[in-house]
Amino acid sequence: EMVLPSLLEFLGHEDETVVVAHNAPFDLGFLKAAAQTHEYSWPKYQVLDTVKLARHLLTRDEVYDCKLSTLAQFFETPIQPTHRALDDAHSTVAVLHGLFERLGSFEVDTVEKLFNFLSDKKKKLREKIPKEF
Repeated sequence: EMVLPSLLEFLGHEDETVVVAHNAPFDLGFLKAAAQTHEYSWPKYQVLDTVKLARHLLTRDEVYDCKLSTLAQFFETPIQPTHRALDDAHSTVAVLHGLFERLGSFEVDTVEKLFNFLSDKKKKLREKIPKEF
């Protein structure tokens, strides 16, 4: 109850903020529930999920799953996730940097291009699904 107003102030306006999280739906579910419980409106932030980005950029040959610990090991991050907020936040940032390095070859250099890249990948996958069986 006491932290939520400070968090919302820190995050700022929804038009100016991209929230980055690993397995974002899980964490955001708790934050949205807390906001609702305490009668705060949760802004419609753009959300970048490092799990989703990793699934678009890494192959199964590179990583067998997209758990934060697996990605932290793959990118050789200086801090391994421990299921403690600060360590996991540091690991997520390091993983995000590793994923951003991969994005360079796709000429993704803005937030808009990043979300278009994620959207385009979905469209391309859907196009491969046969319409009739």
